[in-house]
Amino acid sequence: YANDPGFHGEALKLFSREEYTFNAVLGEEVTVEYLRRLPAGYDLVILRVHSTVNGDMVWLFTGEEYSQDRYVLEQLADEVHPARPSVGSRRLFAVGADFVNHFMRDRFRGSTVLVMGCDGARATDLAQAFTDNGAELYISWDGPVSLSHTDHAFNCLLTAMVEYGMSPEEAAAHAMSAVGPDPEYNSTLSCFPR
Repeated sequence: YANDPGFHGEALKLFSREEYTFNAVLGEEVTVEYLRRLPAGYDLVILRVHSTVNGDMVWLFTGEEYSQDRYVLEQLADEVHPARPSVGSRRLFAVGADFVNHFMRDRFRGSTVLVMGCDGARATDLAQAFTDNGAELYISWDGPVSLSHTDHAFNCLLTAMVEYGMSPEEAAAHAMSAVGPDPEYNSTLSCFPR
């Protein structure tokens, strides 16, 4: 998504107020190479990126423009893929479960992974890859979602976790109770494993 000060600003205020240590990586800084080298040790990983399902697999968009000449071996192994956030937009690299399993091995020990984009829980391959690599919980949408709705729901979820001390599962249920499914697509948040 574009660098939206709404969600980003609210999350930074929340984490700063509660004295959490955090890193924010935005827009075109989210590259295949950055994800390949993502540091381990985070309690919470928030991926506010476009995502989609293609061939029964979930793909997370980077901010890096696609080129058939880059990451050739990863493309041949179907670890990265070209993807468009919308019809007519430029193509970007997207990463999938095989990328997580190959390059992000054991990086998520004890963490909760939040995927804010569309369809992140419509298939289980990506959720399984994150949990296989140590994540305790993966939370995302089971279908398409609007930008404003995902921002609202995840701000509610984060507030429930950080300010009210709810577990991630309780916070996801609280967010769904407070904001409801996406009004246009009827998508809801799902937790993996359930």
